[in-house]
Amino acid sequence: MDCKTFEFKNLKPALASRLDLELLENILYAHEHFADHGEIFGGLKNCQPCMVTIIIESLKPEYYSKKKYTEKIVVPIQSKYRELLFRYFFDEFGDREGNDLYAEFLKKYRKVVKSGGDIDEYIIERELDTRYRERILKRYKNIEKLMAPRVHVDRKRYYNLPHPLDRIDWRNPYDNIFIWNQDGKKFCTRGGSGSSGQREINSKFIYGFSLINKIKPIPSYLFIYSDENELIFIKKFSHLTVPRYDIGSNYHLLHKESEEILSGVDLLEWRDVFKVKTLKICGAK
Repeated sequence: MDCKTFEFKNLKPALASRLDLELLENILYAHEHFADHGEIFGGLKNCQPCMVTIIIESLKPEYYSKKKYTEKIVVPIQSKYRELLFRYFFDEFGDREGNDLYAEFLKKYRKVVKSGGDIDEYIIERELDTRYRERILKRYKNIEKLMAPRVHVDRKRYYNLPHPLDRIDWRNPYDNIFIWNQDGKKFCTRGGSGSSGQREINSKFIYGFSLINKIKPIPSYLFIYSDENELIFIKKFSHLTVPRYDIGSNYHLLHKESEEILSGVDLLEWRDVFKVKTLKICGAK
């Protein structure tokens, strides 16, 4: 396999320019559902597809408390009383038996709870409260504090991309944005590794775009979202170039078929999470 390793200082990275950002502006999320990579190939091969990959560095730890880099989020959490009900329940039955028993409660009350009702609240009232209330109230004297709603203050990192791309699942170490033009509008979908759904989209669209790339090279753009929340342009590639990670995850293809589809695609690799220093680009097998 032909591979090249680049030091970022040799790639001359720079803050994303006005021209770079135009790639990510005036975009709509696509609502059209593609069943598989074959439908993506058939539906988008004449729609001027392009690919944007943003490698996401971890935010510098000292920035998490600064409002320039993060937004303070107040998240409601369960009361201390409700927390104790579940603690007593799993202390009594253990994790495995407790989960099995709770599954029986769900089955028992699913038909009783009206559509849209909170079945967990129903179970708490019918099963947990009656079983543990007296024990809890004997131990805790401040009942008002025990029952009071609580909140957790968290910090949410900003993702400084044009709307609607300014929301990201921070479990992702990269953001793959698949873009195309249709009916005079620009559409996109996104893939990543943060959830099974994101991995499926990522695999499906990489395979679909790889088929298109065989007949018409798909330009690809590489950025880094830095540890200081800055979008940095790295490089434009003349043909499809994607992170090698997670391709095939949650999407079943035989290994031989996957290799055949990916032929002609270059794969990106990097090892540094906190601060990317080197980038390896390899041709797919």
